[in-house]
Amino acid sequence: MPRPSDQAALKPGPPALPNFPPLDPTTPIPPPVITLTKSHLRLVHPSDAPAMTRAANSPAVAKYMTNRFASPYTIEDAYRWIAFASAFKVLPNMNICDPTTDTCIGGIGIKTKEDVEARCFEIGYWLGEESWGKGIMSEVVPAYVKWVFETFPEVIRLEAVVFEGNDASARLLKKAGFVHEGTRRKAGVKAGRVFDIMMFGLLREAWCA
Repeated sequence: MPRPSDQAALKPGPPALPNFPPLDPTTPIPPPVITLTKSHLRLVHPSDAPAMTRAANSPAVAKYMTNRFASPYTIEDAYRWIAFASAFKVLPNMNICDPTTDTCIGGIGIKTKEDVEARCFEIGYWLGEESWGKGIMSEVVPAYVKWVFETFPEVIRLEAVVFEGNDASARLLKKAGFVHEGTRRKAGVKAGRVFDIMMFGLLREAWCA
């Protein structure tokens, strides 16, 4: 049993993002990297902060995100994320943007794993509540997966995690070719709720087939 003094360390909380210097707001807004019918994907820019805050500041969006995704989501959180994301040019996190206005409506990105899993990337994404139900992510995820496999030839596997109850995300991944490989029972705790975490994977050879 944990000692009473250990209880605080056991409480789930958001890991802090490392502090990076803010990106110069006078830099040009990056052009789209991936252009789709219902959206386009591009690198983040400081001017995205207000729209990012509006899209991300929703309990419904935060419900199935890790604690690092702040809720409430403030403009300071947006600027902090933009500075963090801008520091990693090799593994870019991208905004999902409205194709007409270039307004940020969501985000998608990858992170590396370590040691013997170094050739495996994990994919994560979110979309503002006002943009749900429009088929945007059904375009975004397959296109982003294609971009990752083509941009990083060393990657042999993509992974994604889905919290219990997020059936829409599970369907989206399966539609994009991911396989439900297992479930970590009661692995997550958020807002007092204990839940399963589903593990999805997509191998390069399966994507190429």
